[in-house]
Amino acid sequence: MYSALNVRPNLLSEPSLHDSYWFIAIGYFNVILPSFFPASQDLAPTFWHRSREAKKQSTAAMKTPMLISRCRQMARERSERAQTFALQDDGKPVKPTQKPVSLFENASERPPSKALIGLSLLGNLDAMYKHAMYPGIRLHTLTTGSRQRSGGMLLFGYTFAGKLWISLGYDENGFDKSVVEQFWRNVLQVVDDYMS
Repeated sequence: MYSALNVRPNLLSEPSLHDSYWFIAIGYFNVILPSFFPASQDLAPTFWHRSREAKKQSTAAMKTPMLISRCRQMARERSERAQTFALQDDGKPVKPTQKPVSLFENASERPPSKALIGLSLLGNLDAMYKHAMYPGIRLHTLTTGSRQRSGGMLLFGYTFAGKLWISLGYDENGFDKSVVEQFWRNVLQVVDDYMS
Protein backbone atom coordinates (compact mmCIF):
# COMPACT_ATOMS: atom_id res chain seq x y z
CA MET A 1 0.00 0.00 0.00
CA TYR A 2 1.15 3.52 -0.58
CA SER A 3 -0.01 6.35 1.60
CA ALA A 4 0.47 10.07 2.04
CA LEU A 5 1.25 12.20 5.06
CA ASN A 6 0.78 15.87 5.79
CA VAL A 7 4.09 17.74 5.88
CA ARG A 8 2.50 21.19 6.28
CA PRO A 9 3.59 21.43 9.95
CA ASN A 10 7.18 21.09 8.75
CA LEU A 11 7.07 23.96 6.27
CA LEU A 12 9.19 27.02 6.79
CA SER A 13 7.59 29.74 8.88
CA GLU A 14 7.23 32.11 5.91
CA PRO A 15 3.64 33.45 5.97
CA SER A 16 3.27 33.07 2.20
CA LEU A 17 3.61 29.30 2.57
CA HIS A 18 0.68 29.15 4.97
CA ASP A 19 -1.82 31.56 3.46
CA SER A 20 -3.64 28.91 1.46
CA TYR A 21 -4.64 25.30 1.93
CA TRP A 22 -5.17 24.90 -1.81
CA PHE A 23 -1.71 23.58 -2.53
CA ILE A 24 -0.42 20.13 -1.73
CA ALA A 25 2.00 19.68 1.15
CA ILE A 26 2.29 15.92 1.36
CA GLY A 27 4.87 13.20 1.23
CA TYR A 28 4.40 9.58 0.27
CA PHE A 29 5.48 6.33 1.88
CA ASN A 30 4.82 2.62 1.49
CA VAL A 31 3.41 0.10 3.94
CA ILE A 32 4.69 -3.40 3.16
CA LEU A 33 2.73 -6.38 4.50
CA PRO A 34 2.88 -10.07 3.59
CA SER A 35 0.44 -11.04 0.86
CA PHE A 36 0.07 -14.74 1.69
CA PHE A 37 -2.93 -16.24 3.46
CA PRO A 38 -2.33 -17.34 7.05
CA ALA A 39 -2.32 -21.10 7.70
CA SER A 40 -4.56 -20.83 10.76
CA GLN A 41 -8.33 -20.66 10.45
CA ASP A 42 -8.41 -18.09 13.25
CA LEU A 43 -7.65 -14.91 11.30
CA ALA A 44 -8.03 -12.45 14.19
CA PRO A 45 -4.41 -12.72 15.46
CA THR A 46 -3.06 -12.23 11.93
CA PHE A 47 -5.39 -9.29 11.29
CA TRP A 48 -4.36 -7.48 14.47
CA HIS A 49 -0.66 -8.31 13.97
CA ARG A 50 -0.73 -6.83 10.45
CA SER A 51 -2.68 -3.83 11.73
CA ARG A 52 0.02 -3.17 14.34
CA GLU A 53 2.71 -3.57 11.64
CA ALA A 54 0.96 -1.05 9.38
CA LYS A 55 0.68 1.41 12.27
CA LYS A 56 4.34 0.88 13.20
CA GLN A 57 5.51 1.47 9.62
CA SER A 58 3.30 4.56 9.26
CA THR A 59 4.62 6.02 12.52
CA ALA A 60 8.21 5.31 11.47
CA ALA A 61 7.64 7.09 8.15
CA MET A 62 6.24 10.16 9.92
CA LYS A 63 9.02 10.32 12.51
CA THR A 64 12.05 9.64 10.34
CA PRO A 65 14.66 12.41 10.51
CA MET A 66 14.94 12.15 6.72
CA LEU A 67 11.26 13.08 6.17
CA ILE A 68 11.79 16.64 4.95
CA SER A 69 14.83 15.95 2.75
CA ARG A 70 13.06 12.91 1.26
CA CYS A 71 9.89 14.93 0.56
CA ARG A 72 11.94 17.69 -1.08
CA GLN A 73 13.70 15.18 -3.31
CA MET A 74 10.38 13.54 -4.24
CA ALA A 75 8.90 16.97 -5.01
CA ARG A 76 11.85 17.81 -7.30
CA GLU A 77 11.46 14.52 -9.16
CA ARG A 78 7.68 14.97 -9.50
CA SER A 79 8.22 18.55 -10.73
CA GLU A 80 10.72 17.41 -13.37
CA ARG A 81 8.36 14.68 -14.57
CA ALA A 82 5.41 17.09 -14.71
CA GLN A 83 7.43 19.65 -16.69
CA THR A 84 8.62 16.94 -19.09
CA PHE A 85 5.06 15.68 -19.61
CA ALA A 86 3.86 19.26 -20.19
CA LEU A 87 6.53 19.83 -22.86
CA GLN A 88 5.63 16.54 -24.54
CA ASP A 89 1.92 17.47 -24.47
CA ASP A 90 2.75 20.79 -26.12
CA GLY A 91 4.82 19.02 -28.79
CA LYS A 92 8.03 20.76 -27.73
CA PRO A 93 11.43 19.06 -27.65
CA VAL A 94 12.46 17.63 -24.31
CA LYS A 95 16.04 18.06 -23.18
CA PRO A 96 17.52 14.94 -21.60
CA THR A 97 18.08 15.51 -17.90
CA GLN A 98 20.68 13.95 -15.69
CA LYS A 99 19.40 10.64 -14.42
CA PRO A 100 19.30 10.22 -10.64
CA VAL A 101 21.94 8.02 -9.08
CA SER A 102 20.59 4.52 -8.57
CA LEU A 103 21.46 2.16 -5.75
CA PHE A 104 21.04 -0.72 -8.20
CA GLU A 105 23.28 -1.50 -11.17
CA ASN A 106 20.49 -2.69 -13.42
CA ALA A 107 16.72 -2.57 -13.47
CA SER A 108 16.30 -6.27 -12.67
CA GLU A 109 17.84 -5.74 -9.21
CA ARG A 110 15.35 -3.04 -8.26
CA PRO A 111 12.59 -3.98 -5.85
CA PRO A 112 9.09 -3.63 -7.31
CA SER A 113 7.57 -0.19 -6.74
CA LYS A 114 3.98 -0.82 -7.79
CA ALA A 115 1.63 -0.71 -4.84
CA LEU A 116 -1.51 -2.81 -4.80
CA ILE A 117 -3.68 -0.07 -3.31
CA GLY A 118 -3.45 3.46 -1.99
CA LEU A 119 -4.47 4.14 1.59
CA SER A 120 -5.60 7.58 2.73
CA LEU A 121 -6.19 7.87 6.46
CA LEU A 122 -7.58 11.36 6.84
CA GLY A 123 -7.99 11.16 10.61
CA ASN A 124 -10.68 12.84 12.67
CA LEU A 125 -12.30 15.40 10.38
CA ASP A 126 -14.57 16.65 13.16
CA ALA A 127 -11.53 18.58 14.36
CA MET A 128 -11.46 20.43 11.01
CA TYR A 129 -15.19 21.01 10.58
CA LYS A 130 -16.24 22.95 13.67
CA HIS A 131 -19.81 21.71 14.05
CA ALA A 132 -20.56 23.99 17.03
CA MET A 133 -19.84 27.09 14.94
CA TYR A 134 -22.87 26.33 12.74
CA PRO A 135 -25.69 25.40 15.11
CA GLY A 136 -28.34 25.82 12.40
CA ILE A 137 -26.67 23.27 10.13
CA ARG A 138 -26.27 19.59 10.88
CA LEU A 139 -23.25 18.16 9.09
CA HIS A 140 -23.80 14.43 8.67
CA THR A 141 -21.88 13.30 5.57
CA LEU A 142 -18.62 14.19 3.86
CA THR A 143 -17.76 13.29 0.28
CA THR A 144 -14.05 12.86 -0.29
CA GLY A 145 -12.26 13.51 -3.53
CA SER A 146 -9.10 11.91 -4.78
CA ARG A 147 -6.42 12.43 -7.37
CA GLN A 148 -6.36 8.82 -8.37
CA ARG A 149 -4.28 7.73 -11.32
CA SER A 150 -5.47 5.38 -14.05
CA GLY A 151 -5.25 1.75 -13.04
CA GLY A 152 -5.31 2.83 -9.40
CA MET A 153 -7.32 1.89 -6.35
CA LEU A 154 -7.62 4.09 -3.26
CA LEU A 155 -9.10 3.26 0.14
CA PHE A 156 -10.15 6.18 2.36
CA GLY A 157 -10.68 6.01 6.10
CA TYR A 158 -11.70 8.84 8.40
CA THR A 159 -14.05 9.76 11.21
CA PHE A 160 -16.74 12.36 10.70
CA ALA A 161 -19.87 13.23 12.67
CA GLY A 162 -18.76 10.74 15.29
CA LYS A 163 -18.65 7.79 12.87
CA LEU A 164 -15.98 5.77 11.10
CA TRP A 165 -16.26 6.14 7.32
CA ILE A 166 -14.46 4.06 4.73
CA SER A 167 -14.78 4.38 0.99
CA LEU A 168 -13.14 2.79 -2.02
CA GLY A 169 -12.41 4.48 -5.32
CA TYR A 170 -10.93 2.70 -8.30
CA ASP A 171 -10.38 2.94 -12.03
CA GLU A 172 -13.31 1.03 -13.56
CA ASN A 173 -11.24 0.39 -16.69
CA GLY A 174 -8.32 -1.01 -14.73
CA PHE A 175 -9.98 -3.77 -12.72
CA ASP A 176 -12.48 -6.57 -13.19
CA LYS A 177 -15.66 -5.25 -11.53
CA SER A 178 -16.54 -8.58 -9.91
CA VAL A 179 -13.08 -8.80 -8.30
CA VAL A 180 -13.40 -5.28 -6.86
CA GLU A 181 -16.92 -5.98 -5.59
CA GLN A 182 -15.72 -9.16 -3.85
CA PHE A 183 -12.76 -7.27 -2.35
CA TRP A 184 -15.10 -4.53 -1.07
CA ARG A 185 -17.50 -7.09 0.46
CA ASN A 186 -14.53 -8.66 2.24
CA VAL A 187 -13.35 -5.26 3.53
CA LEU A 188 -16.80 -4.51 4.93
CA GLN A 189 -17.00 -7.98 6.49
CA VAL A 190 -13.63 -7.45 8.20
CA VAL A 191 -14.84 -4.12 9.57
CA ASP A 192 -18.01 -5.77 10.89
CA ASP A 193 -16.11 -8.74 12.37
CA TYR A 194 -13.20 -6.93 14.02
CA MET A 195 -14.28 -3.36 14.60
CA SER A 196 -17.94 -3.41 15.61
